[in-house]
Amino acid sequence: MAISDPDTFRSRLASRRVLHFDVNRSSSIQLHPPIKPEWKAASKNWGHPFHTMCSYMAMFPPRIPHYFIQRFTRPGDRVLDPFSGRGTTPTQACLEGRVGIANDLNPLAYHLSRAKVDPPDKQAVLDRLDVLAGDYQSTSSHVTQPAGDIAIVFHPDTLHQLAYLRATLQDSREDNFIRATILGILHGKYRRSGTDSIYLSIDMPNTFSMSPEYIRRYVAEKQLAYLPLDVFVNTRRRVEWLFRKGIPATKGEAHRHDVRRLHELLPADSIQLVVTSPPYLKVVKYGLYNWIRLWFLDVPVEEVDQALDDGHALPSYLTFMQETILEIEQLLKPGGLAALIIGDVSQNGGSRLNLSEAVWEKVAPVTDLALLDIVPDNIADSAKVTKIWNETRGRATDIDRILILCKGSKVGINHTSVTW
Repeated sequence: MAISDPDTFRSRLASRRVLHFDVNRSSSIQLHPPIKPEWKAASKNWGHPFHTMCSYMAMFPPRIPHYFIQRFTRPGDRVLDPFSGRGTTPTQACLEGRVGIANDLNPLAYHLSRAKVDPPDKQAVLDRLDVLAGDYQSTSSHVTQPAGDIAIVFHPDTLHQLAYLRATLQDSREDNFIRATILGILHGKYRRSGTDSIYLSIDMPNTFSMSPEYIRRYVAEKQLAYLPLDVFVNTRRRVEWLFRKGIPATKGEAHRHDVRRLHELLPADSIQLVVTSPPYLKVVKYGLYNWIRLWFLDVPVEEVDQALDDGHALPSYLTFMQETILEIEQLLKPGGLAALIIGDVSQNGGSRLNLSEAVWEKVAPVTDLALLDIVPDNIADSAKVTKIWNETRGRATDIDRILILCKGSKVGINHTSVTW
């Protein structure tokens, strides 16, 4: 999240009309009905199986983009998430006949989003798995057994299969879908019987990557045994499950690009809707807490945490968000909407910062986007991202707010109802 060249940024700001504004005053644009968190009423498990391919830090449920897609787009429209994470927004857009566009600098996010918005044929994936399994049987003696911290996560036989696939999988759509599927089952809990698992690792309490030191202590304290879980068998089962409701109606796009330079990839005035959750402020280390999945991708943890630096103080974070929203403004069609899900954060001393309001206060003087509303979306305590570190770590709170902006003086599309 490094800030771009200051001179370039200042020249971009100078070309924009500065507005007088009041952060507490919404635009005169009125929506009927107003935006309310209707997605709360939908089932927790609502959505296509693709959405559950892999867990992801600070993810939001597909019910949220569904609401905005239904109300503010038509089939064929282009829907963008510039911080796509596991691809929830673009996947839901493709499922609803729109063109979902994913972008994220995190290689884990890129592979997950790409697999969902441009999936191959199910039978082609299963056929490719058969070929890989056959080749493994004939070449397994040539596979070097990985050493180091990764060896504490898996049974030796399972790790040997993973090492083969890590070195063998290519860049095809079939191989990328297999890769993404494996990323989703790399680690997690065993079934209650303790003799089987849909995952591949030691019996772990979470589907994010605990530190190697924690895993060693956990294994010793619980006296856990390692199961020789078959990667090919579990991946085939998971593929069958993921495809059980078919594939999205349309194909989308997946990119790895600086969000502030998306105009290099996407035409101006081409996006009808943006639904996204920008990086949390000083909360999530996307590399460190995915070190096991990054091992499988052969990507150093440090590379990800440097690219997705979350250590900004508030002023530099707000500058980054200002640049990001100015880029979104270029890409939106007239009448298009942007919904940015921004969590409140705790400050030193225990006070709460309404970060979405702070972002708007920073952006408002330099944008022609209109503020439609800031909609609160309370999060259940059990779902808080900080819950993974108990209450002693992280700065996320139990409130997200959705900053809703419009390009122009009139919302281009405003359907009055949403079907679930």
